[in-house]
Amino acid sequence: MPVEYLMWAPLIALSVVLYITLAVAALYSLAGSAWVAMPARRLWMLAVVLLPVAGAVLWLAASHRRTAAIPADDDRPA
Repeated sequence: MPVEYLMWAPLIALSVVLYITLAVAALYSLAGSAWVAMPARRLWMLAVVLLPVAGAVLWLAASHRRTAAIPADDDRPA
């Protein structure tokens, strides 16, 4: 194995760590979302697992759009 292949090892390791972090964040967000029905939630989970980056990014974008539309409760006492 040539030494030149070793220069890619840190990039590959960082990519794997970033992918796992993104997938875990998307799955955690998906599990905590009460506004998604169970069949749709299963399909989203499948998309996050089978389409590694695209599924997670699509879910996070869709959930952000949904939660951004919910007005904040500013009338509560501090």
